[in-house]
Amino acid sequence: MGIAFSVISLLITYRLARRSLVHGIVSVLAAGYLYGIVRANLPQFGTYFIFDGAVVGLYAAQIKQITQPFHTLDGQRLKHWVVFLMMWPLALFFIPVQDPIVQLIGLRGNMFMLPFILIGARLSKEQIYDVGLYTSLLNIGALIVGGLEYVFGIEHFFPYNAVTEIIYRSNDVGSMDAFRIPSVFANAHTYAGMMVLSLPWLVGGWLQHHPKTWQRNVFLGGVLSAMLGVFMSAVRTHFVLLLILITVFTFSTRLRPVYRVGWIVILILVSYVVSTHERMQRFTTLSNANTVTDRIQASVNVSLLEAVQQFPFGNGLGGGGTSVPYFLLDRVNQPISVESEIGRIQLETGLVGLAAWVCFVLWIFTRPGTRHGDPWFLSFRLAWFACVAFFIVGFIGIGLFTSIPGTASFLMLLGWLSTHHTGEADRRVMAFRPDFFDPRVLNTRFIPGYQQREISRT
Repeated sequence: MGIAFSVISLLITYRLARRSLVHGIVSVLAAGYLYGIVRANLPQFGTYFIFDGAVVGLYAAQIKQITQPFHTLDGQRLKHWVVFLMMWPLALFFIPVQDPIVQLIGLRGNMFMLPFILIGARLSKEQIYDVGLYTSLLNIGALIVGGLEYVFGIEHFFPYNAVTEIIYRSNDVGSMDAFRIPSVFANAHTYAGMMVLSLPWLVGGWLQHHPKTWQRNVFLGGVLSAMLGVFMSAVRTHFVLLLILITVFTFSTRLRPVYRVGWIVILILVSYVVSTHERMQRFTTLSNANTVTDRIQASVNVSLLEAVQQFPFGNGLGGGGTSVPYFLLDRVNQPISVESEIGRIQLETGLVGLAAWVCFVLWIFTRPGTRHGDPWFLSFRLAWFACVAFFIVGFIGIGLFTSIPGTASFLMLLGWLSTHHTGEADRRVMAFRPDFFDPRVLNTRFIPGYQQREISRT
């Protein structure tokens, strides 16, 4: 039955992605939202591939769109980066350091989702708006399920088994040692991470001109659901990330009165709900400086440095803790894991892979920013701060490149940041067509190596 669910997920996503890229992306996100609760209630081998099946369906339907050439310097460089980041783990796959099955799982964690960077780079503003609208609906649904878990208990939604063990170990909230709320996700951290990553496009969509009032309300509901979801999950790290985005939004630009009032109402409502529920106040433990210092030192100063010294060339794909299922843990040679995404990359791809990621990240965040007059300026700024913050958190946490579906959303934001930074953004991601090089269609100064010339038509 688990395999059947995965095949159905693939076929549905493939059919929707054939209609449009937006429908394919939304189908992948929906599969990711449901992945945790379905796998928990159907703990079979096949259910591990429900999300993977949806991703394969999207790739298969949009392969031409993903692989077509970019006609800009930034686009070409981005594609070269992605190809290298994918080819290096693929080369390591043929070095038999770990069990073949373990290395195959490691290969999935290190390259399978990277094409989402190219997908995000090609999205137009209209497509981002549509993806944000559907994501708002998914967030609202996740909040409803999370609210039911909050009231009636998680045991009615997540039976105790090997898959949900991490959920039942997270009973450290409040004086009653309550559980963190995972909603429909695999765990509370995944829930909170996806909520934070959804905010840049949701806030950007909310600030656009809306042909229908219900769309503005849906975006508003999605933003509110994301913020409340972070507090219900009781994950302190993502509370800090949420606070950063709230600060950036509040002080980045002047809003029209209607949006300013709406934003104030959201903040007041969230503050009131959080202040009246002790289980949503786990972030207050951040005031204990010793706890925070010990937590950071344990991941960065000890585990990460030990991993580099012990395995400078890596421990093989899958040998650093890339989501290896519990029933395959006995196949891992020299099992070692660090609670640091940076350490995991080094353990599995060596110093070369880690250096490549560091250079790629520096390249992305040194791209020029959008102009203040761009309608998506604030969304772009939120995405920039969110991605920077998630990379920093990667020093003390794991799962940045294996979170379902947060990784897909995160990588699309990276791709969007790398190409959509001027007023020419829409034309930068135009599909190829015979008259593409006509100067009247595209300002050719963005085409490297192409000398602008007069083109006459007969």
